[in-house]
This record gives sequence, C-alpha cells and structure tokens, in this order.
Amino acid sequence: MKAVIRVPILVCFIFFGYLSFAHAQDKPQNIVLNLEQCIKKAVDVSPEIGESLQEEEVYKSKKAQADSAAYPQIEVLAIAGPSPKARREQLNPVDTSVPIVVTGVFGSTDVTLIQPVYTFGKISGYKEAASSGIKVARAGVEKKTSEIILRIKELYYGLLLAKDMKNLVLEIKDELVESIKKAEKQIEIGSPWADEVNLYKLRAFLGEAERNLNEIEKGIAMTKDALITSMGLPKGVKFDIADQSLTPENKMPDELEQYIKKSARLRPEFIQLKEGLNAKNALINAERSNFYPQLFLGLKASIAGATNRDKIDNPYIYDYFNHSSGAVFMGLKWSIDFGITGGRVREAEAEYNKLTEKKRFADEAIPLQVRKAYADMQEAGKNIPEMEKAYRNARKWLVAAVANFDLGIGEAKEIADAATVYGQLKANYFRSVYNHRMSFANLLYSAGMDIREIK
Repeated sequence: MKAVIRVPILVCFIFFGYLSFAHAQDKPQNIVLNLEQCIKKAVDVSPEIGESLQEEEVYKSKKAQADSAAYPQIEVLAIAGPSPKARREQLNPVDTSVPIVVTGVFGSTDVTLIQPVYTFGKISGYKEAASSGIKVARAGVEKKTSEIILRIKELYYGLLLAKDMKNLVLEIKDELVESIKKAEKQIEIGSPWADEVNLYKLRAFLGEAERNLNEIEKGIAMTKDALITSMGLPKGVKFDIADQSLTPENKMPDELEQYIKKSARLRPEFIQLKEGLNAKNALINAERSNFYPQLFLGLKASIAGATNRDKIDNPYIYDYFNHSSGAVFMGLKWSIDFGITGGRVREAEAEYNKLTEKKRFADEAIPLQVRKAYADMQEAGKNIPEMEKAYRNARKWLVAAVANFDLGIGEAKEIADAATVYGQLKANYFRSVYNHRMSFANLLYSAGMDIREIK
C-alpha cells in the first residue's frame, strides 16, 4: 500500500521539477561583467584574433617548407602494365621475323634522390624570411588584441557616460515635474502670482528633457548591443556592466619619456616593422642567389621485372621491361634568364625600401600619438575639478530658481536657464571624466602597455 502511494507522489515531483526547470530555461540569462571580464571575453572570441593566429600558422608552414628544402628530395615513379614475351635466344634468332605476343605483365620502379649541397644563400634566405614572418604574425595578434582592448574600453566607458547622462536628465526632469505640479496647483487655487505662460514654458522644457532621455536610452541599448556582439554573448541575453558611474582614472601616469621609450620596445607595429625588414632583406638575398648555380648530389635507381621475359646481364643491352640500374652523381643547375632574376631582385629591394619608409613614418607618428594621449589626460585631469565646482554652483542656482518660483518672485525661464546651464556643466564634467579614462586607455595603447595589463 505504501509503495502504491509513493509512485504517484514521485511522478508529481518529477513532473513539477521538469516544469520548474523548463521555466528557468525560458527565462533570459542575466549577465553582469566588469571591464576586465568584458575584455577577456571579447579577446577570447574575436574572429580578428583568430584570423591573425591563422596568419601565424601560414608562416609556420612556410618555415617548415624552407627547413625541408635542405633535406633530400626523393621522387618515386612506379608503373605496371602488359609485357610482350621475349626470350634470351631471340637475341640471335634464325627467323628474324619474331612476332610480338603479350603473355604477361611487368612492373617498374624509378627512384631519383636529389640532395642540395650549396645554394648561395637561397635556402637560408627563405628560412630567415619565414622565421621573421612568424614574429610579424605574432605581433599582428598582439596588435589586434590591443585594438580590441581599446574598443571594449571605449564601449564600456561610453556606456557609463550614457548612464550618468541619463541620471542627470532624470534629475532635471524631476525638478521640472515638481515645478509643473506647483504651477498647476497655483493656477487651480487662483494664486495671484500664478501664470499660465510659465506653465507652458515648463512643459516645453520637460518635452525637451524627454527627447534627450529617449536619445540616451537608445544610445545605452546600442552600446550594450555592441558589447554583447563583441563578446559573443547569445542574442536576447540580459546584460549589464558591473560599474554604474564614471570615476576618474586612479592610476598615476609615469613620466612622458617613459611611455615613449616603452612604445619603441612594446608596440606591435615596431616589432612588425623590424621583423618585416629582416624578412625583406632575407628575400633579397634569396633572389640574388639565382644569379649563381645550385650544386647538388644525386642518386638515380631503376628496376623492372616481367613475368615472361628473360633477364640479360649485358651492360650494353637495356630492356625496358626487365632491368636494374643505378648511379650516383653530382650536378649543377644554373638558370640564365636575361634580366628576369635582376628584375626580381629590384622588386624585392623596392619592397624593402617601401617598408623602410613606413618605419620612418612610424618612428615619428607613434611618439606623437603617445604625446597627444598624455596631453589629453593632463587636460582632462585639470578640467575635472573645475567642472565639478562649476556644476555644483549651477545646482545651487537651480535650487534658488525653483525656490523663487515657488514663492512667486521668480519666472519659469529662470528655472529653465538654470536647468540648462546645470545640465551642460554636469554633462561637461562627465565628459571630462570620460576623456580622462579614455586618454589613459589611449596612452596605454599607444605605448603598447595595454596587453601587459590583462596578462
């Protein structure tokens, strides 16, 4: 009897447990991440980094090809087919009209081995070029990683800026709503200082605040969507960032010259240019080697056998269907092309010179980028306290304007003017904080230090 009761109870538990699980699965997942977590996720799933990693594999395969060029190259050709009948006595037949009769099969194998001995720098040039190519590709991975870090910081700080702007607009909107309510009440009770024109003005300013709020909401949604896409999160996920407000960068920057020195050592672009020049120079040497002969050792062996032919041990007689032979030799290969090789050398030299000009540009542009980011951070750092003082005074002005309006000695325009100035100054404060954060991010990026921060 107890067993009979337990079974339906167990079934009910399983059924309701399944419904609860299914309901939980239907609920959108809620994910909250801080800046470091956002960067890590974006870097882990980035197709741009995946593409750069495959570029490294390409150069690794080229390096393997260049390394293998120093080893022997072996070519084997094996064939089989029908064999015409032939006997030893047919070398001096009584009847010269010997018929061709296919009564068997034959098999033949030819082996050729070539071992390079001296190539005047061709193989070593390709090896060196491939090795530098691998380093260029690795630096390319770091470059893409650095760009993604900067992009995620821009989105993250941009989202914080939008949230702060939203709170600012809501704050001003609340002040306007309260003033509208008071103005409506004054008109309703017939207060002597009630003025419908002031009410219309306040409602107009409220409409503008609503428009700004809608625009900010759209910006928040689009920025979240960009972050979700960059991190490879599933569509429809409920995502938010861990921080709720912008704060100035708390890390003190080093001296400017330190960042410039680090950029020359750490920036992936400098590594790419250095190794790229090395690779181009190696390719020039490889092309120049074509002016000279290539020396090699070789081995050639051939063996064939047929089911219906006698073997003749005479070095002067060669039977295609039944033989064995071999030879070791030393060879020289020299291609004379009347200008083609010279053109290839000049092309390789032009590629080298082109990269040299690019390095000369980078030597000037990257330090300038570092100096600009450093100057931007200093400017933003100075603007933050000034804007904070300014918006706090504007806030006092707004409070006084609202109080005067409540007492009937102020106008709606005064509230609107105070709210506008307050909104602009506090927005400028938030932008200064955002610029402070982003200029430091740009400083780390331009100095090649941002990747080291996440490792």
